[in-house]
Amino acid sequence: MAKNYVRENVPLSRFGVLVAQLESIVASATQQSPDPILCFDLLSDLISAIDEEPKDSILLWQRKCEDALYSLLVIGARRPVRHLASIAMARIISKGDGISIYSRASSLQGFLSDGKRSEPQRVSGAAQCLGKLYQHFGRRITSGLPETAVIATKLFKFH
Repeated sequence: MAKNYVRENVPLSRFGVLVAQLESIVASATQQSPDPILCFDLLSDLISAIDEEPKDSILLWQRKCEDALYSLLVIGARRPVRHLASIAMARIISKGDGISIYSRASSLQGFLSDGKRSEPQRVSGAAQCLGKLYQHFGRRITSGLPETAVIATKLFKFH
């Protein structure tokens, strides 16, 4: 039976450990709401690690990190955690493989348009991250900005 491990025999860096911790927090969120202080500290360390880590290492963990950040945002993280997760998402994409900006922006916009109207924290997380990506990547992805603004306005009026 073939193994599906992409990172087999790759030494675990500080960044990789932080991504694994973030994945663990997100995975356990169904049983227990993530501790905001723990998330805040972890995301602060993650942002520092992104700045310090070489691009090759970032590329190894980028998708897992993006997935974990996305999950954290859409489970309803509070404002300071949303802010740091949004910054981390922009930095990881900026330093790693920039092509993923299109899929991340699209998935966040899709989350907003699905209309999870009963959960303002979840909507706020996706909207804040999308705003940070628009701010950071500018013209590369702003073709979707008017549509996102209309969706977000409708959702926030509902709340």
